[in-house]
Amino acid sequence: MAMCPLAADWGSVADWAAVLVGFGAAAGTIWVASVANRTSRRATEIAEDAKGIAKQQSDQVIAQQRANAEILGRLLLHEISTLPARIAVILAPIPKAVRVVDGRVLIEDHDLLTRIFDDAKWSAVPQSESVLGRIHDLPDSLGPDLATLIGHSGTMRDMAYRMLGRIKDSPRQYIGQQYRFAYEGSPDDFELFEEHLKFFKRLSADYANRFRSFVGVDAEDYSRFQ
Repeated sequence: MAMCPLAADWGSVADWAAVLVGFGAAAGTIWVASVANRTSRRATEIAEDAKGIAKQQSDQVIAQQRANAEILGRLLLHEISTLPARIAVILAPIPKAVRVVDGRVLIEDHDLLTRIFDDAKWSAVPQSESVLGRIHDLPDSLGPDLATLIGHSGTMRDMAYRMLGRIKDSPRQYIGQQYRFAYEGSPDDFELFEEHLKFFKRLSADYANRFRSFVGVDAEDYSRFQ
């Protein structure tokens, strides 16, 4: 049986083509694997770079917050340190200015009582209120508690405004003594006012020494204001 030379040649070409295709596929696989490996390494490098940048930015934010906190500390130091004494000045003369007898308010010293309310209707922490949007820079143990003191100052002011407006002229006499002024509100208002000031003073004394410690100054003895 005769062989066809052309058929043999085509068989050889097909064999070689198959080999070349196999080599090409293998090379392609190796190239893809190489590219994937380089891409993976590059992705890892980018991730590490991003992590480093994020840490650097975080460190910068923390450093800036510390610097802001130090500035706030120095700015507010005097106001916070003197707060217990200033509240005590408002609180101490109340018994001399007014008494509550049998459910009736007797104004013993109108001028003194008016001065008390005039002092109390102003903010006790004006500097702190002016930087309210920045107190988050203070340490967690100080920032929220300062906001609490600001709130107590606001309550004191509101009470003083309301009570001052309830003092009216009065010709009535009690216990044989002429009382030219009467209080047209609840006698309980004065007890509530005093209790609020006492609580405010205790909070401020505790906070003042914690604040002084943060700033780096010695503690103060506030027991004389108790």
